[in-house]
Amino acid sequence: MNLQPSKLERVGVGCYPTPFEAMTRLESKMNGPKLFVKRDDLTGVALGGNKIRQLDYILVEAKKRRCDFVITTCGIQSNWSRQTVAFASKMGIKALLVLRTAQFKHRPSVFDGNLLLDHIMGAEIKIIKMKINEDPAAILESEAKRLRRKGHNPIVLGLADGVSPLATAAYVDATIELVKQTNAINVNLDAIVLATSAGATQAGLALGTKMLGLKTKVVGVNVGAFSKEIVANNILASANEAVKLLSSNVRLTRDDIIITDKYAGKDYGFPTKESLAAIRIAAESEALILDPVYTSKAMAGLIDMIKTRKFERDEKVCFLHTGGIPALFAYKQYFQPNSRLKEADYFAIRRFQK
Repeated sequence: MNLQPSKLERVGVGCYPTPFEAMTRLESKMNGPKLFVKRDDLTGVALGGNKIRQLDYILVEAKKRRCDFVITTCGIQSNWSRQTVAFASKMGIKALLVLRTAQFKHRPSVFDGNLLLDHIMGAEIKIIKMKINEDPAAILESEAKRLRRKGHNPIVLGLADGVSPLATAAYVDATIELVKQTNAINVNLDAIVLATSAGATQAGLALGTKMLGLKTKVVGVNVGAFSKEIVANNILASANEAVKLLSSNVRLTRDDIIITDKYAGKDYGFPTKESLAAIRIAAESEALILDPVYTSKAMAGLIDMIKTRKFERDEKVCFLHTGGIPALFAYKQYFQPNSRLKEADYFAIRRFQK
């Protein structure tokens, strides 16, 4: 088993390795398998997240081209955008965000969560009414042309960059990091559970485990941004281009990809009773703070999988915390003492903990 990370060039921003911890109190409550968490919410820049690892590879191009602006897009409460702005700040370049309203009906009257951090870090922000699965590529290019006319040298990170082979390669290296940590305590993981959206993080984990010859299942909990089929296609395409960068002969097949749509709820960005409950359970049992869009749905999925015996008691399961915590503050209405949803949330908690 080759546990050496790739020799791909990086910008060198981020704090690694991220912690790997046992979740003993949650494990005790669930009466299920051995539970662990890989803390990629602690990648160290602007409150962290999984995108920091990926941008460390992707933005090498901006460094080579001596760009002075990075332009990107996602939703108003985007973790990708916040981490891109953070990277730009660390690299000494400016960031321009074209943010889609996505799950929110209106442009925000008050900046909160990720959007507030984008503003504090100095990003130029443009907000447009558009769904999360729509592509504002023409607007991004228009902004790039505007900046070029002013003498700037921008790089554009569109939707494809989030699922690029480099983004996948970053999580192959993260898999190697994780396996070194599990080997150090003689743990062989049976499964890794994570929130999956466009698919690059899951692609890297699935490819990494296969390249290392592991039997670890990588289970993606679809958060509803894209259909299961689109996510699976993204994973296959990105992973099988990443192997060229990594000089590997391993290829992923559709059989290597496990995605469940069961916990997505009615749409991207809309919490479910179970995901709200999962936030409380993780916080109360492990002081693990989840976000309402991604990790809470993945944790709700993990809890349900344990309850329905998808994992046996002798198995060892790792939850990948991909970050996103700042978005929690944009959903604060769900967690107020007088919230009408509180009773429903706690009903779900009691049901999980029976």
